[in-house]
Amino acid sequence: MDLLGGADPDVAVAAGALCLYRIAPLLPRSGTGLPQWEIAEADWADLRTLPQQIDRIVRSLREGLSSASAETDDEALGELHEMASEMILRYTDVDPLDQVEWADWCSTLALDIHQQLDELLDDSDQEAGPRFFPAGTEPELTFLQALELEDQIRILKGLSEGSRGQQAVIRRAEDGRTRVREALSRLV
Repeated sequence: MDLLGGADPDVAVAAGALCLYRIAPLLPRSGTGLPQWEIAEADWADLRTLPQQIDRIVRSLREGLSSASAETDDEALGELHEMASEMILRYTDVDPLDQVEWADWCSTLALDIHQQLDELLDDSDQEAGPRFFPAGTEPELTFLQALELEDQIRILKGLSEGSRGQQAVIRRAEDGRTRVREALSRLV
């Protein structure tokens, strides 16, 4: 997204982390392996300390991934688990420029995940199976992709406003996460 490329690095990383937050219901779960992640409003109140909060959260999720497994008989769901896990595995905590690239990559992958969810939920083409188009190559966005893109834009703008946009950002992140959770429940 052009908006993301021009954003303050801390804002970009926060936006990337919220992409991860919205797709978190797709992360593989095996009992106690992966920690739960809930947004605490106080953690997101100060953009100066937010990068440390994000770093702590993603490191915790990364450690949990090693003990969680994405065992599923459904190949498409397994792929969604892998895509979601890849967001965590690609996180780099060394260079802020790499973190901005990670945020941009999370944005694109979140759109791809939402497209795939739409394809899996579309009962009209079950024989052919899901079709997957990398983000930006399909002429029109799918329904969930369009909602995710709107979330990304509004969250990025809200984060850029600082504390004035905080509640709207958190509400939008929660709504996006609920949407993914509901889509997943329809598939399993």
